[in-house]
Amino acid sequence: MTMDGSPLMDRLAFDNVFLNGGWCYGGFKAIPASGAAFARFVATGTPPDLIRHFNLGRFATGQLLDERGMGPFPVRH
Repeated sequence: MTMDGSPLMDRLAFDNVFLNGGWCYGGFKAIPASGAAFARFVATGTPPDLIRHFNLGRFATGQLLDERGMGPFPVRH
């Protein structure tokens, strides 16, 4: 579970190592479309627009995703 309730889909600093996790509440609904986009990312090395915002760097820059209706809500846990 991530702090903004959105998944992580990114390439790590190792050769051919990718991360796809932290799906929290809505993963089972989003996996078909995001799975196809993630497969394209792995095959080409470039994240498609659909998933490019779900990178690890958003936590370092403070650009967390705001998906209304998704959790978690840190102050309520």
